[in-house]
Amino acid sequence: MNILVCPLQQPTDPEPVFCPGCHSQDHCKHGVYTRKGFHIRSGIVTLPITVQRYRCRNKDCIRRTFSVLPPLVLHYCRFFWPCLLAVKKALVAGLTCYHLAKHVWRVGREVIRRASAHFDRIGRWTGELHREVTDGGNVRDVGFMVKIIIRKIGRCELLNRWYRHHYTSTGSAQVRSGFKRL
Repeated sequence: MNILVCPLQQPTDPEPVFCPGCHSQDHCKHGVYTRKGFHIRSGIVTLPITVQRYRCRNKDCIRRTFSVLPPLVLHYCRFFWPCLLAVKKALVAGLTCYHLAKHVWRVGREVIRRASAHFDRIGRWTGELHREVTDGGNVRDVGFMVKIIIRKIGRCELLNRWYRHHYTSTGSAQVRSGFKRL
């Protein structure tokens, strides 16, 4: 699979880490956890991916702890970014959810449907953010828009905004209950 633009690629210079709850840079490392079970063509990645956890030192912060996902790993999704792009591209090209599920990814059809819906949510949100940071610029391909957004506001800020978009101030349990693992 040849993906030309990866919006979550590792930056050449490490960006500062901000707490998504209070946007503070005052934090310390708070351990790691692993994620595994990502879907790839004709199988599942069994190697665990390590995710760094941080503790916010701002005593007024509602988050307390947070993590920064490695490149290519998306919140609430068991497809890596290039794989999610490949699923959407195949659906747009006319392949059915059934064909992709049975012959390409070896998962249930609902997994493919949820992946497509997740990509659509990402696309809508990215389009809105792209218009905001480019003062009304034209909406383009998701990967290209994310590349422009990262250039303007940085990778960490993009991930923080994505986080804040999903975890509203009404409580993370309500928001979290609406998401299923793909």
